[in-house]
Amino acid sequence: MTAPRTRGRAGLVTVVGLLALLAFVYWPVFTGHLLAGRDLFRIFFPDSAFLLESLCAGEVPLWNPYLRLGQPFAATLYSQVYYPPRWIAVLFGGPIASMTLMQLFHVVLAAVGVSLLCRRLRASWIAAAIAGAAFGLSAMMTRLGLQQNLVDAAAWSGFILSAAYDATRRPGRGPLARLAVYGALSLFAGSPETTLWQGMLAVLVAAFAPRQEKRARVRSVARVAGGFALAAVLAAVALLPTAEFARNSLRLDDAWKWRLVWSVSWPQVLSALWPFADWPRGSYWGDDQWFILSLFLGTLPCALAILGAVRGPRRVRAFTVGALLLLALSLGRHFAPSAWVLLHVPPFSLFRYPVKYFVGVAFCVAVLSAFGVDALGRLTRRLRPSRLRAAVALTSMVGAMAVIGPMARLLGMRASADAGAPWVPLWLGLVVLVVLWPRGAFTRPRRVRQGIALLVGLEIAASHAVLERPKYTPLQALLRPFSLRVFLPQPYAGRISVDIQGPEDPSRVGKGNTIERSREQLMPNRFVEERLPALEGFGAPEPRYTDVFHDAGLRTVFDLTGVTHYLRHGPPPFDDLELLNTAEDGTTLSRSRTAMPRAFLVQRARVVTDEQALAAVEDASQPFRHTVFLATGEPLERPACTGSVEWVRQGARHLELKVDACDDSYLVVSDSHYPGWTATVDGQDAPIHRADLALRAVRIPRGVHTVHFDYRPLSFRLGLALSVLGWLGLISWAARRGKSSSR
Repeated sequence: MTAPRTRGRAGLVTVVGLLALLAFVYWPVFTGHLLAGRDLFRIFFPDSAFLLESLCAGEVPLWNPYLRLGQPFAATLYSQVYYPPRWIAVLFGGPIASMTLMQLFHVVLAAVGVSLLCRRLRASWIAAAIAGAAFGLSAMMTRLGLQQNLVDAAAWSGFILSAAYDATRRPGRGPLARLAVYGALSLFAGSPETTLWQGMLAVLVAAFAPRQEKRARVRSVARVAGGFALAAVLAAVALLPTAEFARNSLRLDDAWKWRLVWSVSWPQVLSALWPFADWPRGSYWGDDQWFILSLFLGTLPCALAILGAVRGPRRVRAFTVGALLLLALSLGRHFAPSAWVLLHVPPFSLFRYPVKYFVGVAFCVAVLSAFGVDALGRLTRRLRPSRLRAAVALTSMVGAMAVIGPMARLLGMRASADAGAPWVPLWLGLVVLVVLWPRGAFTRPRRVRQGIALLVGLEIAASHAVLERPKYTPLQALLRPFSLRVFLPQPYAGRISVDIQGPEDPSRVGKGNTIERSREQLMPNRFVEERLPALEGFGAPEPRYTDVFHDAGLRTVFDLTGVTHYLRHGPPPFDDLELLNTAEDGTTLSRSRTAMPRAFLVQRARVVTDEQALAAVEDASQPFRHTVFLATGEPLERPACTGSVEWVRQGARHLELKVDACDDSYLVVSDSHYPGWTATVDGQDAPIHRADLALRAVRIPRGVHTVHFDYRPLSFRLGLALSVLGWLGLISWAARRGKSSSR
């Protein structure tokens, strides 16, 4: 039996080793560089800036007025409006550095959660530490930091599964309350697909609980399901607006094409243990997924996970089944049964990018690897150390490293597979050497586990050195201001149009540094940081009519929505625009003289279908200048006359206008029509009509009037009430438990 002092020393060495590995993996951070690639600069930096602006103003950021003529903000789960770690990081680190702080915090949280779960499942200390590192510090998790909401939600997996395991073994309030709180935090982190697979694994843990009768297992499954239902109530303030936004987006359209995009291909499955097995990848939107730039989990963690699945105890069988189910889902279009589920079965059919379920596979692999380590440690009791066996193993390893590359070419694997081929026999051979080395100390299970831990740590470090690191950028480059702002009028009452997409394919070689120039070009959502309202926007879910209205690129739409300035990476998009400035990199800023005001009056109205409204919007003669095309309301036919609209006060969720109507008119505001917006005319409620396919219109009688628009969505108020009641009930329930325990 190991002495307490020895155990303490080993624990200290393990913790120091993990911290050293963390420092190596994220060493660019300590040189003043920050994570900035892909969705970080496209979505999370602008969202953080708007969140910080709202927090400093003491407002709940329900509506983003800058994006796509205005759209819900808190209803996009990845905005993490209700997620406490995001508040803290943004308040103390600012919009840019906060994302790197969030990544560091959550990879540590993920590693700790997996380690605690493995200890709860009775894995050894060193095996649990290996599992934590294999998940939290894997190459996949590091590159997933560019999709921050997935990392944040996945970090709670170990804690959720620990609570679910306790709920099956010790029924009571404590495990159920922890399950609900951790589940709510996962939902607030903003990746519902992640919470979905966490719930699937929790149910499997309850269903595979050892030494329980069938009726007891049913009760365990019901308790776990009840815990997640309570988590949904706690997070209702986020979920109900999100459901409303999904209902008013392209996501529920039968023609929505994104459900199976970025499915994991079979070579990419192999790349989880064989580096470069999936390179070169296909086209950006082709058969390979590009959402996660590396799926590499490590040869040793995958091999140990297979051993743990075969030789591990019954209590980890749920993770074996879970890994296989989630792997099947991640294959998406490449596995017909999964494709059918993802297309037709809610809630799977509400989401896109099946590769997101592969994060659950990585979690299961990490947990199973801990029991593979312990199984290998037990195996050494029956293996006699031998120099001859060690020499044979070494020779076999060298021979396998020599022939596996040519074999990969003969088998028709991808071109880069042979470059990573020696990696597999190298690390497997080193494990065999650790097990067979004739020195007596290494034949003891504890020493073998320590040797394997060292090898896993070395493989993790080597994988980060060999595989391409995520994009890091100096902080000062990311803070570079928008220099063309001086050419815009102050205050700015118009609207801009920007190039949203930019170079999307990371395999393309662009000119210059897109990330460092992104604020200069306001690409793709960085105009939010400049508080400039735009017609376009980037990020899901896309509001209804986005494809035919916001992203149509039509001059008629630009004029209707009040686009006064155009920012492009090349020449102005239309010949009649006035060129204001051309930057060194070719970015141009131009001005339009034909844009409509952002609020105007018309004396003619027609009630039409969406197809007719779209045709009117696309009509080159621009009939919307004198006629509004309504989805609801009453027709109007009055002589054209001149009225005026004055902007009095504007906020994210409020708009006050002073209107002087020369006759009965419709006031058209070129902001998004969306449920939750209310209007009053001189203090009296007035219905808002959807106008010109996607805008707002209110009927105005003749005379001078004050018109107020306010965003007060019922989904938020109802969700807030449910969440408050849920949290108060949970606290009261826990308090009663505490009092009964003290007695």
